[in-house]
Amino acid sequence: MLKSLGIIIGGIFIGAVGMELVHRKCPDALDKLCEKSSSFATGIKEGFKKGYENATRPARASKAGA
Repeated sequence: MLKSLGIIIGGIFIGAVGMELVHRKCPDALDKLCEKSSSFATGIKEGFKKGYENATRPARASKAGA
Protein backbone atom coordinates (compact mmCIF):
# COMPACT_ATOMS: atom_id res chain seq x y z
CA MET A 1 0.00 0.00 0.00
CA LEU A 2 2.72 2.43 0.97
CA LYS A 3 4.81 1.42 -2.04
CA SER A 4 1.85 2.04 -4.37
CA LEU A 5 1.23 5.45 -2.83
CA GLY A 6 4.90 6.35 -3.33
CA ILE A 7 4.75 5.29 -6.97
CA ILE A 8 1.64 7.38 -7.57
CA ILE A 9 3.13 10.47 -5.90
CA GLY A 10 6.37 10.00 -7.85
CA GLY A 11 4.45 9.72 -11.12
CA ILE A 12 2.50 12.88 -10.40
CA PHE A 13 5.72 14.75 -9.58
CA ILE A 14 7.47 13.54 -12.75
CA GLY A 15 4.42 14.45 -14.84
CA ALA A 16 4.25 17.94 -13.33
CA VAL A 17 7.94 18.57 -13.97
CA GLY A 18 7.59 17.30 -17.53
CA MET A 19 4.62 19.57 -18.21
CA GLU A 20 6.53 22.55 -16.82
CA LEU A 21 9.46 21.81 -19.15
CA VAL A 22 7.15 21.50 -22.15
CA HIS A 23 5.38 24.71 -21.18
CA ARG A 24 8.67 26.61 -20.99
CA LYS A 25 9.94 25.30 -24.34
CA CYS A 26 6.78 25.79 -26.38
CA PRO A 27 4.05 27.67 -24.50
CA ASP A 28 1.99 28.31 -27.64
CA ALA A 29 1.57 24.62 -28.41
CA LEU A 30 0.41 23.86 -24.87
CA ASP A 31 -2.04 26.77 -24.91
CA LYS A 32 -3.49 25.54 -28.22
CA LEU A 33 -3.83 22.04 -26.80
CA CYS A 34 -5.66 23.35 -23.75
CA GLU A 35 -7.96 25.43 -25.97
CA LYS A 36 -8.78 22.46 -28.22
CA SER A 37 -9.45 20.12 -25.30
CA SER A 38 -11.66 22.73 -23.65
CA SER A 39 -13.76 23.20 -26.78
CA PHE A 40 -13.99 19.42 -27.21
CA ALA A 41 -15.20 18.99 -23.62
CA THR A 42 -17.73 21.80 -24.09
CA GLY A 43 -19.11 20.10 -27.20
CA ILE A 44 -19.48 16.80 -25.38
CA LYS A 45 -21.24 18.50 -22.48
CA GLU A 46 -23.70 20.29 -24.79
CA GLY A 47 -24.37 17.09 -26.72
CA PHE A 48 -25.08 15.21 -23.51
CA LYS A 49 -27.48 17.92 -22.34
CA LYS A 50 -29.40 17.86 -25.63
CA GLY A 51 -29.61 14.08 -25.59
CA TYR A 52 -30.75 14.05 -21.98
CA GLU A 53 -33.43 16.66 -22.70
CA ASN A 54 -34.68 14.63 -25.67
CA ALA A 55 -34.80 11.45 -23.61
CA THR A 56 -36.61 13.01 -20.65
CA ARG A 57 -39.08 15.11 -22.65
CA PRO A 58 -42.64 13.77 -22.50
CA ALA A 59 -43.87 11.95 -25.60
CA ARG A 60 -46.05 13.86 -28.06
CA ALA A 61 -49.81 13.43 -27.88
CA SER A 62 -49.97 11.97 -31.39
CA LYS A 63 -47.58 9.17 -30.49
CA ALA A 64 -49.33 8.49 -27.18
CA GLY A 65 -52.70 8.01 -28.88
CA ALA A 66 -51.42 5.76 -31.63
